[in-house]
This record gives sequence, C-alpha cells and structure tokens, in this order.
Amino acid sequence: MDSMRTINRQLTCFIILFIAFSILHQTQIHACTIASAVSSSGQVWTCNNEDGPIGVANFINVFPKPVGMKYGYYTLSYLSPKFGEGGNMQGGMNEVGLTFDFNAMNQVKGFNPKSKKTYPQGDELILPHILGTMKSVQEVIEFFKTYWFQNGFNSAQMHVADRQGRFAIISASGIQLVEKGEFLVSTNFDICGKEDGASCWRYPKAIALLKENDPSLSTMMSICRETKQGESTMYSNVQNLTTGDIWFLSKHDPQSTVKTNIIDLLSKGRKSYAFKDLKSLIEDRPLSQPVKPMRIELTVNVKNKYLGTYNNEYIGKLIIEAHQDGIKVTSADGNANVVQAQTENTFFLPNVDVRVEFNLDKDTNQMTMSFYENGFWIFDAWKPNSK
Repeated sequence: MDSMRTINRQLTCFIILFIAFSILHQTQIHACTIASAVSSSGQVWTCNNEDGPIGVANFINVFPKPVGMKYGYYTLSYLSPKFGEGGNMQGGMNEVGLTFDFNAMNQVKGFNPKSKKTYPQGDELILPHILGTMKSVQEVIEFFKTYWFQNGFNSAQMHVADRQGRFAIISASGIQLVEKGEFLVSTNFDICGKEDGASCWRYPKAIALLKENDPSLSTMMSICRETKQGESTMYSNVQNLTTGDIWFLSKHDPQSTVKTNIIDLLSKGRKSYAFKDLKSLIEDRPLSQPVKPMRIELTVNVKNKYLGTYNNEYIGKLIIEAHQDGIKVTSADGNANVVQAQTENTFFLPNVDVRVEFNLDKDTNQMTMSFYENGFWIFDAWKPNSK
C-alpha cells in the first residue's frame, strides 16, 4: 500500500523512500509470536514478540481519540513514528480493549484483492479505522468480509483479540474465529491455509506454556522470554485487555520493563516514545528546541573516512560519496540527498531535523552510520572492514 503520500516530501526523499514495503506486503519475512488467552478469573491477556531487522528503531505512538473516531489508541512502528499512522503500523490497541498484531507469512497464491470492495477512505486508513471505531473481533471480521486492501495483505495474517475474550486470525487464506474460551497462538505459518505449525519451534513452545499454566502476567512473560530469538527480537509487549494494563520490553534495555495503562497513555496526548528509551513512558523528559546547525568545511581526508557502501537488512544498501557541499547519500532505489557537515563526524539535511552520524566500532572495526529524525535514533547501517 502507498503509505508515502501523506508524509513531508523532503523528509520522505531522505528517509522514508529507503523503505520499499510495509508489513502488509513485505518482501522480507520477519518472525513474530503472538498469543491470546483468557484466565480462570476471566481476565483477557495477549502478548507479542516482534522479531525483525537488527539496527532499526521501534516506536510506541499514542493517538488520543482522533477527529471522527470513537476511541483513542496506540500503535507500534519500525523506523519512524510516521509509520505508526497508517498502513505500516505493526500492531496496536485501543481504549476499549481491541488489539491486533501481524505475523508475516509466505504469499498466498491465487488471492485477488479485487474480489472484495475497496475501502472508500483508502487502504491507508483501514487500520486507523479499525482501532478508532471498533471494539470487537466480530466487527473486524465483518469488515474484512466486505473490504480488503487493494494493495497488499496477502503475505501477512492479522491476529486480533478483544476485551470479551474473542480471538481470530484474518488473512488472504480465510478467517478463523476460535471457540469462546480457547486460546490462540500464531507464528509465521498460514493458520487459515492449514500450514503445519509444528515446523516452527516457537508455536509448540507457546502452546505448551498455555496448556500448563493459567494465563497471567507471569505466563505471558514466559511466552515472550522462551520464544525470544536472540538479537532479532526487537521488542515485546504484554497486554491485559480487561484492565488496559500494558507492559513493554525492549532489547535495547532488557532490564527496564515498563508498565503503563492505555488510559494513562492517552491522557498524555499525541506523542511517540522510543523503545530505546522506554522509561520516557513514565518519566518526564525535558523539552528540547532544535538548534539550526551551522555548516563547516571538511578536508578531503576526513570525508574519505566515511565513503563507501553501507548495509542494513531493512533499509538495504546505502552508498556514500564525496560532494562539494558535504557527502551524498544514495539509497538502493537511486534516491540521493546531500548532507552537510556540522562536526567532523556529524552531518545534517538543511531545513529538516535529520542528522547522520559516523562512528568507528572498535570491537568490529566497522564504520557505523546512524540516522536520527527529530532527535530520535531511527536506524544504523554498517560498512564492513573499515580501516
């Protein structure tokens, strides 16, 4: 789906166009473990492990009740808070306990999205519409019986749950609503297409934990911990849909699990929070006013340290070349921008709060190129065997 058209054009050219896909039609498959269950006391629990590319930032994006919507909600996104606003959101939950997340899977063959209606407001507003106006899994099911994304959503399945304890999978292969009271686990195989879940070690592990333990915070934390996939697990979230309590865990700081509540989040207004600084959810951060950077000239020898080809699994290849005004950054699809030097190792894009920072990792001997947007770290890329 075209999630780029509503984003500032200059920033888009520099950052957003590095991404050629979204969660609903992605060409790279990343793992995900999602579980939903009802406890013996009737409380409804969900959890999610988001496994994906190394060196990419993740964000929690909070939307108090938007204009024309019934409910406020939060979303999850890779790379930039802007990807939490439309079709690129990775998951989310609203104030009345409706939540969804996605498992990537192999593309469903033979599915024609034109066989269903186009959503009148466009693909980009489908997910905000679900979180902003619906409170039950059944409403989501009825929506997808009628409408479908006209671009994408044929290589991902939506795991959806609500406060009433109803759980379902929605995909191009079909729709499956589990029996009331039964739990639901999904990983990266096509559930509605009847693929064999035993091929994924995370699936039977999560199933066993739910069979052996009453659903609780401890149980859902255990599922996240025991299905974690090393460095590729970017973050985890556990939600009590009955109370609205939410726990966030990040690999950037695994000791700083943060608990919040959907109502508390919404009360703080429209904000985005970085998983790299989860405590900002519960601690105030000083407001910082961006200072317009001043350009300096660099010698050829300094520039030469940074030139070459850098890589990031999610972003792809980035080529750095010398330019009379600084350095030129060119992405795999040919989009190029010139950034100017602010310090010896920091560059900026004029008129936009974007900076690029170079540092040599002494342990790996790799030059690291880090990108920041509006003060938020967004991703790293690496040049092998730097000297």
